[in-house]
Amino acid sequence: MTDQSEIRSFLTSDFLTTEAAMPVPTVRCDQFNVPIVFLQNCGTWEGTALRVERTGALIDEHLVRVKIEISGRQYVQTNTVRINTPREVTARYFGDFRDGKLVFPLTDEVYTLGGEKASGFSGIAWAVMDDLIVYRGSRTVQGCKTHYNELIALIDRNHRVRTTQLFEDGAYKLVTMINETRVAD
Repeated sequence: MTDQSEIRSFLTSDFLTTEAAMPVPTVRCDQFNVPIVFLQNCGTWEGTALRVERTGALIDEHLVRVKIEISGRQYVQTNTVRINTPREVTARYFGDFRDGKLVFPLTDEVYTLGGEKASGFSGIAWAVMDDLIVYRGSRTVQGCKTHYNELIALIDRNHRVRTTQLFEDGAYKLVTMINETRVAD
C-alpha cells in the first residue's frame, strides 16, 4: 500500500505546481478510441470508502471492491460495497465508449455505497489526462434526485484514489474518499 508521504510527494510535484506554464495535455487512446487511462484502471481494486458529511464528521467507512473490464468499446464494472457486513451488495454497470467518452445508459440496476437501491442511473466519464478521469452521474434514491462528480486519480499502476461529491436535489450533501489498491489484473 502506498504511504502518505508518497501521496504528498505526488501532490506537491513540479508537475502540479507549474501546471499553468504547461500546455493542455493530450489524452492518448487505443485503436477503439478508448482513453489509455481507462485501460490502466482495468483489474480488481479494493479499498476503504470514507463517507464524510458537510461538517467534516465521518458518516461511515467500509470496504469496497471494484472490478473493471474493457473489451473493444464495451465497459463492465462490478461493484461490491459494504464487504463483510449484513448489507453487502454487488451490482454490475454496463457502458460503452463513444467519441472517447464512457457513457452509462439509463438503468435501474444500481446500488449506492450505502447499500441502498437506486433507480434512474446514468453517467458519463472522460479522461482529463493519462492518469485522471472525471465522472459525472445521477440517480434517484428514495425519491430524491442525486448527482455526483467523481475524480479518479491513478497514482501508480497499483494505487488509485477516488473522491466523490454528492448533491441531493441540488444541495451539496457529502463527500466520499476511497483509497484503493489493485489486487488483480
